[in-house]
Amino acid sequence: MVKRMFSSGFRMQDFLRKFTLCLCLVFILGAGFVLVEFFSLSSFTSGNVFTTYLKPQQTSDKKYAVEQKNSPTEERKNISKLITTLKPPTHYATVNFEGRLGNQLFEFASLYGIAKHNNLIPVIPANSILRRIFKITVGPTRPEIKYTKRYHEKKGCVFEPPLMALGESENVWIKGYLQSWKYIHQADSEIRKMYTFQDSISQKAKSTFQAVIASKKNKITTNTVYVAVHVRRGDMKNNLNYVKYGYTTADMSYLSKAMNTFRKDFKDVLFVVGSDDLKWCKENMKDEDIVFIPPGNSPEMDIAILTNCNHTVVTVGSYGWWTAWLINGKTIYYKGFPTPNSQLAKLFNAEDYYFPQWIPM
Repeated sequence: MVKRMFSSGFRMQDFLRKFTLCLCLVFILGAGFVLVEFFSLSSFTSGNVFTTYLKPQQTSDKKYAVEQKNSPTEERKNISKLITTLKPPTHYATVNFEGRLGNQLFEFASLYGIAKHNNLIPVIPANSILRRIFKITVGPTRPEIKYTKRYHEKKGCVFEPPLMALGESENVWIKGYLQSWKYIHQADSEIRKMYTFQDSISQKAKSTFQAVIASKKNKITTNTVYVAVHVRRGDMKNNLNYVKYGYTTADMSYLSKAMNTFRKDFKDVLFVVGSDDLKWCKENMKDEDIVFIPPGNSPEMDIAILTNCNHTVVTVGSYGWWTAWLINGKTIYYKGFPTPNSQLAKLFNAEDYYFPQWIPM
């Protein structure tokens, strides 16, 4: 009798122990599942998703600009609000990819920022030139996507707040050049990762840069600061229709003033000049602290070479703009663009186009 009671008690304890272990296992698995579901996002999201998915309730461009300056403390305060609203995106956004390299750099970067802000998935064609040049991680355009909402940009170089309020319930197709820093600012770190040059381009650019500065090796020290100077002339100078429309080019007085500013800032400085009018540059820029990128490179190679510099002097055009953005140093830009009161001037807002920390001259 005693043995049977002891055996029965032992079995009961064994059952309770196993039952408790099972409950613990179920609890752990359940908690893990909840965490995985919460932190699972689409392939284009990243570690700073908490700030980039926040949707400022802007009612005007000016208010949006103020909200862009939220401190990290203010962003952290919004996390609790975000946790209750965040969900993986289910719809898509794309843009008409057209124009040359500078234009398409704007189009994709702004698309990414707009999609991120609206909780949409950005898509880019599989054959995009940007994929060949940069390490783009966003998936290609899917032919089966039906875009039920369309947005046509009103102006080329002006921030348009409605693009940041497209919503997340429809697939959106956008037509425009989207040339404003305000579209990309909130997703800056993610775009920089994707705008990393392919290894073959980066390696060739670095070796070419070293060859270009080799002619000044006796003047180069460990403290030498390199300043990229991109001089756009070509079509903006010679195409009469462009000139009439409002395109203009920077003159030598601007370039001298900008370069002298860097000469005052740094004791050892070397200017690396890239241009579509190298003949004009060599005729007008003859100081000993200047070297020139030789002609014949592809557009992506020239911009990759220039990004080996520390700072930038920008003249005109989106190509120079992106050279400055990729370098991410001190930037001086030509404030004489476009021609005042021209047709182009009506489509342009310097405050929207140039970063506030860039220096007009």
